[in-house]
Amino acid sequence: MTKLASLDPKTSSKPTLTILLLRPAIALILSAPVILLLLSVETTPSLVIEQQISPGELSRIESLLLESTPQTPNTPSQQELNLNEEELNLLLRYAVNIMHLSPDWAAQLKLGEKALNTQLSIKISQRPIPLFFNIQAGFVENGSLLAVDDLSVGKIKVPDHLLQYTIEKLRSNLALGNAAYLDFSTLINNVESVKLSDKRMVVMLQWDPALVSRIGNQAQQLFISEIDQQRIIDYHQIISDVVTTVPTDIRAISINALLVPLFTAAKQKSLAGSDPIAENRTLFQTLAIYLNQEPITQLVGTELAAQIEPAPFIEVRLQRRQDLAQHLISIAAVTASAGADLAQMLSTTKEAYDARYRSGFSFSDLTANSVGVNIARLSTSNVESALVMQERLSNLQSESDYMPEVGSNRDGLSETDFNAIYTDRNSVEYQNRLTEIQRLIDSRPLFSGLIQ
Repeated sequence: MTKLASLDPKTSSKPTLTILLLRPAIALILSAPVILLLLSVETTPSLVIEQQISPGELSRIESLLLESTPQTPNTPSQQELNLNEEELNLLLRYAVNIMHLSPDWAAQLKLGEKALNTQLSIKISQRPIPLFFNIQAGFVENGSLLAVDDLSVGKIKVPDHLLQYTIEKLRSNLALGNAAYLDFSTLINNVESVKLSDKRMVVMLQWDPALVSRIGNQAQQLFISEIDQQRIIDYHQIISDVVTTVPTDIRAISINALLVPLFTAAKQKSLAGSDPIAENRTLFQTLAIYLNQEPITQLVGTELAAQIEPAPFIEVRLQRRQDLAQHLISIAAVTASAGADLAQMLSTTKEAYDARYRSGFSFSDLTANSVGVNIARLSTSNVESALVMQERLSNLQSESDYMPEVGSNRDGLSETDFNAIYTDRNSVEYQNRLTEIQRLIDSRPLFSGLIQ
């Protein structure tokens, strides 16, 4: 006979009591992620900052970039970065703007004696109620670098042992066969010292142009998809086909000889259903690589590049000048990839750098840059504009369709000569000169009815 379970209340109550005790613990464990999330998310931002950058602040950013750039960027050297709290936060605001994170992101730094405190507020939702991640982190001097000292997300302070474990685990995982991380680690190791006070941050580092170039190329490749890589290969082949047919006794060709067939192909691909913005963006990237005689590995990586036959090189000119063609297409590639605001900043900073250290300030170069920004901005701002630009650029008749004549410009101005004429880049005289250049560009047939 099967023995029935005991009905003695003294024994049967034990499992029942255990279950009753376990239920709250189980509920707490299961609800822990939800509780942590609720504690880390808040309904108001901890930081609200005016993100608009004024013309005066833009000029200051240009000056900071100029002062931080090595005098000979292609030569290894020791470099010092010396910034106060106001300058650090200005550069941070600018970075938030050009990365199109504003107004959903706000960030601020505060300097202290041997310490740096950071605050970050990120809007993650607007409906049904606004929700924010409010993050605070502290850094302290640690040898030649900075180390994370504390981290809080909302009302949660991350325990120190968990924070350090997470950082070390992340580093070890990234280091496994990751060439980009290894280069970044080398860059960090090139930092000789970081000194913090309540007034300034001073960083001493060894400038390695080859390393910086590799990191830049790797960063660029992160934003190039496999589909974009194929587009780049297609446009590289078109360039190769065009230049191969140029007679050997021809030393140089007009930039239009490449723009027309490239944009004809882009238009055909768009009509077949491809994304016209992506086509235009990769077209500019590929053409910039060719005009500047840079390796296509920058865009497609080593493995794919090994399968591509290099295109024969021929000098490409705009208004009989190779440098103008390079300026126009290079800044167009930057605009298409990173936006017009950053491209404009790089354009004016580059001319200020030339005025101080190299061949002098050039309004001709600045004009070519502005044309490149206009062409790329209109070619990538929206689908309708991208298609219109493909149609117009595939039917170019003359370089004057888009480029004003620059032969009468006074170029090669040293910084001293520039300041004697215009005082600085905030002066009314200089701004009027820029306005006149833009008016000449806007009047070109290519931009008729399109300038936004």
